[in-house]
Amino acid sequence: MRRFSDAFLEKIKSKTDIVDLISSYVTVQRKGRDYWACCPFHKEKTPSFQIRSDHQFYRCYGCGKHGNIFNFLMEYENISFAEAVEILAKKAGLEIPEFTDDPEAKARSEQAEKIYNINKETAKFYYRNLFSENGAIAREYIAKRGLDSDVINTFGIGCSSDFESLPEYLLKKGYAKQSLIDAGVISVNSSGKLSDFFGNRLIIPIIGGNGKVLGFTGRVLVSNPDFAKYKNTQTTLVFNKRKNLFGINLFKKIRQPSGVRSMILVEGHMDVVSLYQAGIRNAVASMGTSLTVEQCREIKRYADLVYVSFDGDSAGQNATLRGLDLLKNEGLDVKVVCLKDNMDPDDYVRKYGKTGYEELLDKAMPLIDYKLMKVEEKYNLNKSDDKIKYAKDAKNILNSLDEVEKQIYAEVVESKSGVKAETLIEDKPVINESVVPAAQRVTQENNAFAKAEAFVMSSFIYGKNYIAADDLPEIRKYITEEKYIEVFDYFMKGLLSGIIPKAADVFDILGDDPLAALLVDEADKIDEADQKTYYLQCMKKLKQDYTGKELRRLTTEFNNETDVEAKEKIRMQIKNLTKAQPK
Repeated sequence: MRRFSDAFLEKIKSKTDIVDLISSYVTVQRKGRDYWACCPFHKEKTPSFQIRSDHQFYRCYGCGKHGNIFNFLMEYENISFAEAVEILAKKAGLEIPEFTDDPEAKARSEQAEKIYNINKETAKFYYRNLFSENGAIAREYIAKRGLDSDVINTFGIGCSSDFESLPEYLLKKGYAKQSLIDAGVISVNSSGKLSDFFGNRLIIPIIGGNGKVLGFTGRVLVSNPDFAKYKNTQTTLVFNKRKNLFGINLFKKIRQPSGVRSMILVEGHMDVVSLYQAGIRNAVASMGTSLTVEQCREIKRYADLVYVSFDGDSAGQNATLRGLDLLKNEGLDVKVVCLKDNMDPDDYVRKYGKTGYEELLDKAMPLIDYKLMKVEEKYNLNKSDDKIKYAKDAKNILNSLDEVEKQIYAEVVESKSGVKAETLIEDKPVINESVVPAAQRVTQENNAFAKAEAFVMSSFIYGKNYIAADDLPEIRKYITEEKYIEVFDYFMKGLLSGIIPKAADVFDILGDDPLAALLVDEADKIDEADQKTYYLQCMKKLKQDYTGKELRRLTTEFNNETDVEAKEKIRMQIKNLTKAQPK
């Protein structure tokens, strides 16, 4: 994986003004010290998207999106951090540094580029072949599927008509035999003869989010018992079907103005192609494999809501069940599209059209409803013993829910099984009422400390003039949140080296962690005239907490110490701390 030095990232930031960057995508207007726009990430009529020129970050008060120049480009263009860096470096007139200090990484990068070039040349060969005399059978198949020329061009669909033409073509282009094997487009038999890995198939290139051809999928054109119906590129340096999603390059190009980024997840390549032709453009495919954690994380980069639309047969439904929790665990909102009559999305949209498929989306079931439905299908709820089995299975599902969801769905299960909702809800230990006030006090104290800590750190990253130089070592000593310590040390390192950090740098350190947004927001929550007074109050709170913890620690040490001299030293420390403790 390509890594960029802090110095190189700083160069990009110094040459890129966030206002100029964002104004190249949306209309911005200056109001006072800041710039405002209608948020490009959700639909709104009144601007709530603030751009802080002085600290080089943005935040939307409507949808909560926030970040620096890299975050904006990643979010708006649906690209990775590395891709955002490369685009911004190009805009800034900077060259991407070579891997001079990592020969192995440089070699991998060069090999990957070679494979990308081979794949691109191979895709061109297959595409041209489709329209040649040799592509007649493939064109007949495409005509039967009802695919038009726009879709053929969009997906780069082509064909292979034999096993010899592609190896001959690529070798004449000057590519080495081993490179073709590494790219996965050529196979070698036991006698050493080269052949087209996808011979005699309809070919669809698999294009990644970076716009490059990662590999291919091929479908047989003529029934042959010795041929698998579908064949994908095997794992290479640039392709792994566990990590990639077919159609993600096209998904990245769409704009979803509603504010909720939705994606349809299907199993097969042709499902994506048919949905696209019907006018449904937000589908991607897991390429026939069971959904993986890596794919779920890739989906999370681009979507908030996922419609899982796997095949209607039992295998498809089982695949759906396996993948649901993986998606949910990544924080995605999951709905399941139920296809009837063992149809797949390709069949369904060709039979019922865009409107028919969109009706299915409207009826898509939330994750828990679908899981409970699948449990219900296992039993005959007219039988008492089956009702009990259903209730037990359903209870296992309910136990994974939060308290609100649990209460609602427990009542649903009660209506079907007759088992009382309170019986279905997992028992929780009862807290002694006499302890509740103390517990509440602890929570309030923790919240007060967290707010004080956040405000002090927020003031620090903005370089507020009410923070004295003598306060800095005290702040470092008092803060307890590890991520704040990381931010503090990063900023201090910059200050000591003569680089003045900006609040936007927090997003480089913490990424999309909610604490990053908290830090850039917290200082502004207090009127400017009151900030100094509040800061002093917060510092007093942090010192009280620190001193209290130290006194408790030293007291424990004092009680456990047996050496008289050591005990006296601890006693003096306790005495000095007690004197210094803020009142």
